[in-house]
Amino acid sequence: MSLKRRAWLTIGAVVLGGAGAITYAMADPSTDSTDGGSRGKRPVSVHDIALKADGAKERELPRTSTKQFSLLGVSWTGVTKELDGTAQVRTRSIEGGKWTGWQKLDLELHLPEKVEAGMRAASEPLWVGPSDGVEVRVVAADGTSSAPLPTGLEVNLVDPGVTAKEADNPALDGSEMAPAAFAAPMEAADEETPTPVPTEPASPAPSEAPTSQPPTEEPTSQAPSPTASEPGTSPTP
Repeated sequence: MSLKRRAWLTIGAVVLGGAGAITYAMADPSTDSTDGGSRGKRPVSVHDIALKADGAKERELPRTSTKQFSLLGVSWTGVTKELDGTAQVRTRSIEGGKWTGWQKLDLELHLPEKVEAGMRAASEPLWVGPSDGVEVRVVAADGTSSAPLPTGLEVNLVDPGVTAKEADNPALDGSEMAPAAFAAPMEAADEETPTPVPTEPASPAPSEAPTSQPPTEEPTSQAPSPTASEPGTSPTP
C-alpha cells in the first residue's frame, strides 16, 4: 500500500474521530520507530495540535517544531458545519530545514453518506513530504467577528510510516515522497508526472527517399541511373 493511500486512510480516521479507526487503517504496522527520515520501520502516527484563538475571527498556530509528518489537514467540530474563511499552512522540510511559503487548504465539505456522532469536518489533506515543523492560520471570510469560526479547530499531522517491505526496499516508496496536493481521494495524484517523450528528428528518413538528393547509400534501388556511378559493392580504384 502506497504512502499516500495509507495517509488517506489515516486522515479519514481522524475525521471519524476514533483512535481505534486509526489503528485499523494502519498498513503493516511496526513497533520499531526511528529518527527523522531514516529508513527503519516506522508505524503510522497522527498528531493533533489545537489552534489558538485570536478573537472570534482568527485561529492560529505559530511556527512549531513537531514530530515527522508528510501530510496534514485542518479539522473542526461538527461534520456538517462549513468553515467560511481561509486556512493556510506552511511547513519545514526535514531535508533542508527550510520553511515553505503559505499554501491554501481546500475547505470544500464532502459530507459522508451517513453522519455519525463524533465525526469532524475537515479540509482536503495536503501532501507536503517529510516535515518536522508547521505554522497555521485560519481567518474568517470577512475578517470580522460577525462570521465566527467553528469550534474545535486543530491541525492534524499524519506520518504514513514505513512498512517492513519499504524499509528493505526504499525504491518502493521513492516516487511517493514527492510533495503533491490531493484534490480528491479517488483521483490518481500519483499519475501526475508525464512520461518524457524522446526528441525525434523533424523529418524522419522514409523508405522512399527523394531522387533529387543522392543518398550516401541507396538501399535496394530498383532502376539505377545510367549517369550516376553505383555506390554499391564496386571498390574504388
